[in-house]
Amino acid sequence: MKQKLKRVIILNPQGYVEKNPPLGKTDTGGQTVYILNLAKALSKKNVKVDIFTRYFDHYEKQEELINDKVKIIRIPAGKKKFIPKERLYEVMPEFAEKIMLYLHKTKKKPQIIHSHYWDGGYAGILLSKMLDIPHINTSHTFGKVKKLKMKIEKVSREKLVSAYRFHVRIAIEQKIFNKADAILVLCETSRIQLLHYYIVDFEKIKVIYPGVDINIFNPRKNALDKKIQLKENSILTMSRLVPAKGIDRLIEALNLIKKSINFNLYIGGDINSQNASKEEKATKKLLLDLIEKYHLKDRVTFLGQLNHKEVAAYYRNTDLFVLPSRYEPFGLTTMEAMACGSICLISNVAGSKEVIIDGLNGFVIDMHDRKLFAKKILDILKNKKNNRKIAQNAVFTIKQHYSWEKIVDNIINFYSSLL
Repeated sequence: MKQKLKRVIILNPQGYVEKNPPLGKTDTGGQTVYILNLAKALSKKNVKVDIFTRYFDHYEKQEELINDKVKIIRIPAGKKKFIPKERLYEVMPEFAEKIMLYLHKTKKKPQIIHSHYWDGGYAGILLSKMLDIPHINTSHTFGKVKKLKMKIEKVSREKLVSAYRFHVRIAIEQKIFNKADAILVLCETSRIQLLHYYIVDFEKIKVIYPGVDINIFNPRKNALDKKIQLKENSILTMSRLVPAKGIDRLIEALNLIKKSINFNLYIGGDINSQNASKEEKATKKLLLDLIEKYHLKDRVTFLGQLNHKEVAAYYRNTDLFVLPSRYEPFGLTTMEAMACGSICLISNVAGSKEVIIDGLNGFVIDMHDRKLFAKKILDILKNKKNNRKIAQNAVFTIKQHYSWEKIVDNIINFYSSLL
């Protein structure tokens, strides 16, 4: 007889993991949203969840309750200061050892480890061996694929090595895929990439799409919406400011249509992050330089850091949401925007294209082609009446198939199959 699932630990060492995370801050984006919503969805099914992340000098408390069944536990490892995700592998043995000491001290007995990204995955294979319990990894992105996409965009080899540490990352990723009991990916695109670029047992891989919190992300307007006054032909993008997100491509495309339509671009994401990485600083400079070069200063607004409810209000009020990524294994913002009734235009490299039927509940195009990209934006903004049905279809798609209430049962069944 199989055990009943009672307690899970989630490993997410990177970024700012807290009850209300500062989205857009360094290493704090869709992955953070995913693990927090997963934990809350599991708790509603009477499963206890401990989220282990790294403690650093941003925090006063080492523990934070999300609800009566979900706790964030911050484990000191390495120096007290913030460490970017590309260097976290250096402190993962210490991170895993201190989690073991915590579990021994508190006498908690987890049944499943679900690790995230390659930093969490590295800690996961160490912890799984010590605890002798199943380990599931969700990578969110793959080093080999990201390296290839960056090369296509002609990023120098020196920058690739210093910023992303691909040589270390790819070796550790392969070790994770060898040692993990199972690999959970968020879309079919990721499964195909995983099998193509790494040596992996096909039977280990499970595809379960992420869910959306439809209590927050929905088309129902509230007091927040009244405060948001977007200008004519508003275009919205929400992401961390890094090269992979392709915001520069969006600005370049908009430059091609600036004489044809009076658009206004809104960019969500922390542009002044305290612990900004070199790539974030370089991306900020690139975007500001492009805005200056193309004389778009009066048409671009940086929204800064937003909470979930604010993000949802912007989704509801924009004329067009764009995900211009040059590398995006999934793109949770797509589903959030769809749930709010946004018209979505998505890069054809994003895994979230799998939830869109082009022209029915959103649009998917090759954004590397700037002229095609620009033409599509222009077409959408000039045909707003025709987009109403697409917006309704987008809301229906998420509500019927991708709410966390529906997704979490699949994940529980998957966890339980490994016990």
